[in-house]
Amino acid sequence: MVVKNTYFMIKKQNIKKYFQQAGKLKMSNRNYCQQVKFLLGFFLQEDLAREGDITSNLLIDANEVECVKIVAKQDGVLAGLEEVCWFLRQHKIKCQSKIRDGQKISTGQTILVLQGNLRKILSLERTALNVLQRMSGIATQTNQLVRKVGGKVLICPTRKTQWGLLDKKAVVIGGGGTHRLGLYDFVLIKDNHLKIANRESRIVNLKNSFWEVEVESTKQALAMVKLNPKAMMFDNFKPANIKKAIKGIKTINKNIIFEASGGINEKNIVSYAKSGVDIISLGALTHSAKALDVSLEIL
Repeated sequence: MVVKNTYFMIKKQNIKKYFQQAGKLKMSNRNYCQQVKFLLGFFLQEDLAREGDITSNLLIDANEVECVKIVAKQDGVLAGLEEVCWFLRQHKIKCQSKIRDGQKISTGQTILVLQGNLRKILSLERTALNVLQRMSGIATQTNQLVRKVGGKVLICPTRKTQWGLLDKKAVVIGGGGTHRLGLYDFVLIKDNHLKIANRESRIVNLKNSFWEVEVESTKQALAMVKLNPKAMMFDNFKPANIKKAIKGIKTINKNIIFEASGGINEKNIVSYAKSGVDIISLGALTHSAKALDVSLEIL
């Protein structure tokens, strides 16, 4: 029993360290803040170009100050509030939040009240709303899947994202994990790496490091487990085949983190959650998320 609990604790610690890196996705973290600054600055510059908001500049007085509100037009889970408030405050717009990231929002509910120069607010509107819409859409979809599997496994995104760390932050807010934040995080040996022959000697050098390997068959899984990976990703396996592979692997190494990926969706995710894996990763969380509708209205 003591040995079994030790295995469980090691796996739990490694999952938290390598697959649940939420602490790095805050505006107080320098690297994350730099990515938010770069992305939102790029979106705004793309929107304004050299000419700026020519419609607002024509119709609105330069010194006009107004209060406006950002309102939910759909039910969902809010995400992106930290990033949007930081962005607006950089442009001297006062923000009063009515809800927090991760909370459920209802149609018609006020998310934010803003006060400041109206020309400036309207020039920032689309950038701010796009962030809230995309991140809330990802968080909402993630939360639905997390509730569907009942917390039995950790739901993670892949690196198939449009907005990098912002997309991963949205998954975290929805109740999921992060997986790798980038190629620098830990070694993940995939099919294209393994297609190049005679690399086993280099893999052996990883024995004291955290690393994961992607496998495509039970035979390959049983061969790779002998190299002592810390995690194994079953790529495009059926749930029944994952169960069979895990049973064989545990006779050799009981301390491996198991991950399922490929072809997983809301219709079959419960079956994968029951297959014995610790993590399910889905590219669709971020590459196919539907934005949650929000709008800006003048009070």
